[in-house]
Amino acid sequence: MDFVFFTLVTERDRHLPLYLTSAGQWGNQDPVQRPEGFASYQLLLPLSGEGTLHADGHSYPVKTGQVICLFPNVPHRYEADIEPWGMLFIAFEGSLCAPLLEQAGIHRSGAYTVSDPEGLHADLMPILDSVNEEGPFDAAGASKLLYSLLLDLDKVISTNRHQVHLHVQRLQPVLNYIREHCHRALTIQQLAEQAGITPQYLCSLFKSTMNLRPMEYVNRERINRSKQLIFQEPGLKIHEIARQSGFEHGSYFCTVFKKLEGVTPEQFKRSHGLQP
Repeated sequence: MDFVFFTLVTERDRHLPLYLTSAGQWGNQDPVQRPEGFASYQLLLPLSGEGTLHADGHSYPVKTGQVICLFPNVPHRYEADIEPWGMLFIAFEGSLCAPLLEQAGIHRSGAYTVSDPEGLHADLMPILDSVNEEGPFDAAGASKLLYSLLLDLDKVISTNRHQVHLHVQRLQPVLNYIREHCHRALTIQQLAEQAGITPQYLCSLFKSTMNLRPMEYVNRERINRSKQLIFQEPGLKIHEIARQSGFEHGSYFCTVFKKLEGVTPEQFKRSHGLQP
């Protein structure tokens, strides 16, 4: 059954990190041409047939087992090649749209292969059902469903999942080494040797996999270690916690702690009732 529903977005709704603006289903998608794009983000899941998407200067053949993602205000058009081209679609906005799509490896408008189209369909259906319910539209409930859907995209979009998995496997000896030796002085060369790669390639792997430099990751492990020490031995002085966590200077330890935790080590102690 064909239907489209436009939500009434209130000012209160616009404060949600994600909010639905429209949703629907077409038994056979008509050709769409938008020279100026569309105001919201869109996800379209083909249910049957085949078509072609033109967006961002590229053309994409679209089949079942793929999902179309369209960014706001990007010119695009799409049309069926084999009918019926059945389609589910949602449109949404909010401050978390771009970060969650980026986390899934979606950086631009296009057609993306899905490893679990049935799972994605199962995530979409409650959103479509929510707009068909009797009574006032539950924007907050739809926001929760959108959040779950966009988080799950990271698991099913095949843009870089396999490559990232390989990178994590390659880094695992390094991560284990950091966890076991973060209380000691560490160098990039030492870390690279754990994986049998060059320091330059190590930095590249960390950046592509975690969006962190190796020593930034080391400092995060050290801060985690320091928090454990604070709980285990609340009577330790700050300079001793710093030393046992791998920081040479207490002042630098406090700077890193505040940057990552948002509070100083002493404030962290007090907030957990750990003052000796």
